[in-house]
Amino acid sequence: MYARIAAITGMPRSGTSWIGQIVDSSPDVRYRMSPLFSYEFKNQIRERATRDDWERVLRGAYASENAFMNQTTRRQAGEYPTFGTKQANPSLLVIKYNRFQNLTEEMLELLPEMKLLAVVRHPCGAMHSWLTAPKEFPPDADPLEHWRSGAAKKSGYGDFFGFEDWCWVTRLHARLAHERPEQMRLVRYEKFVDDVEAETRVLFDWIGLEYTEQTAAFLRASQHSSVSGDYSVFRSPAVKDRWQSELQPEIRDAILSELKGTDLARFLQ
Repeated sequence: MYARIAAITGMPRSGTSWIGQIVDSSPDVRYRMSPLFSYEFKNQIRERATRDDWERVLRGAYASENAFMNQTTRRQAGEYPTFGTKQANPSLLVIKYNRFQNLTEEMLELLPEMKLLAVVRHPCGAMHSWLTAPKEFPPDADPLEHWRSGAAKKSGYGDFFGFEDWCWVTRLHARLAHERPEQMRLVRYEKFVDDVEAETRVLFDWIGLEYTEQTAAFLRASQHSSVSGDYSVFRSPAVKDRWQSELQPEIRDAILSELKGTDLARFLQ
């Protein structure tokens, strides 16, 4: 059973899958994708849940071989790596989630031992990645109509999509990181892309992981090889800036104008 808990979160298309796999590269990590969105544990946690509720789900996720939580299909497709070196019983359970941001603050209160990494991507980059991912943004929907509300993608409880949700979630994460600096840390996706080894070493030190050759090898592969697919973690660093030439000018200009001079303007840098 796990001895420690960590989580990775952020808005969809913010680099959480890639950074999640960086953490998963540690032999001492058991990584589980969004337990609350899996069939096994769906609807088992809502607002006003108890610590016992969370511990039951986390223990179950650690022990489960559920294909969704293990991302088996993406590993078989080559979109995710398969790490050859893993301890039989890793001490650190890491969950990754993008949905259910409404549960984040309560989760931290109920699990004070948890460390939470929140990944923030430039809003134009996050919106561009979402709007151009066929499996994420409905092909028959109009980006100019839905980029702000995210309504075209939302289908139920816990869904967070679109620019308005980016603002809400980013403010939530920034506040919690300020209030709980020992428990929560905010990182920029762009900084990871630009200096992934240095950022990874800082992250591993914070959550108590050793930096091994398995991690170093994945960092090299993830930025120097390319595997197609909406969810692939093997991409050129150049994807970071694609929005500058590809995002619709109406969307780009609205985002930059609305955030200028606000508390969120720092994420435009």
